[in-house]
Amino acid sequence: MLETFLSVMLVGLFFLIAWATQASAETLLFGGLSVAAVGFGYGIPTAIIYHWRLYRSLISCDRLPARWWLQPTSLHDQIPADDRMGVFFWGAIGGSGFVVVLVGIILTSMGLWRTLSA
Repeated sequence: MLETFLSVMLVGLFFLIAWATQASAETLLFGGLSVAAVGFGYGIPTAIIYHWRLYRSLISCDRLPARWWLQPTSLHDQIPADDRMGVFFWGAIGGSGFVVVLVGIILTSMGLWRTLSA
């Protein structure tokens, strides 16, 4: 399953690169801003759910340290086995939102670079 996902993402990346090399500066600007908005739109809510699930999991087994939100990934080994998939699922979706935001920023930067070099 993971290999299929990675293969689809790689093919999608190739299509995105091909599109970006042919797109106009305005299309890259608006497309990049739209992609970043989508990433923020689903990345922030899923990151909130991840932190909430992590909090609930660690508080239920009395393993929640003070200031746990500063480095939540360092607490992954303390999550009970029953809760791991629920916490990691939302963490992965939130992390993919971050990647989508980065792609949007790169596309927007390419559009800005094209307007300045034209």
